[in-house]
Amino acid sequence: MWRTLHRQVVQMMEEGEDGPRWIEIPSTSEGELPRPEPGQLYHDLGSIYPDAPVPRIDGELVIRRAVLHDVTGLDDIFNWAAEGEVVIVELGKIINRGFEFETAIEQIKNFIVKDVGGSLVQLGEDRVLVLPPGVSGVDGLEKESFEHSP
Repeated sequence: MWRTLHRQVVQMMEEGEDGPRWIEIPSTSEGELPRPEPGQLYHDLGSIYPDAPVPRIDGELVIRRAVLHDVTGLDDIFNWAAEGEVVIVELGKIINRGFEFETAIEQIKNFIVKDVGGSLVQLGEDRVLVLPPGVSGVDGLEKESFEHSP
């Protein structure tokens, strides 16, 4: 995906179009990506440190992804939104469970919109974008889901 995006941006720039500024990142360069060798020690840092204490810069926006399996997963979503983070919530695992789905949506709506002052944006049939206060959805822009207001 990233290589395709890089090629499209380079093509836009060659054609003289105003395109996004591209930052060359070694991991996205052409060629084969390194793969662990058999027997090589591999550490999945995301699973070892799921909430690593990364220092935040003022005005920085963190985007998280969550798959909601049941209502017990709502606490993490609420905590992230209360901390000012954007959350993309996948509801596919719970969407066909009637009452549990309705309960989850009602709790999300009550906490995010009424208590925290954020907003919700539906993304397709089975996803919702949870926006904290200060971040609002923009109607009609397909390429930009939200804007940040300092």
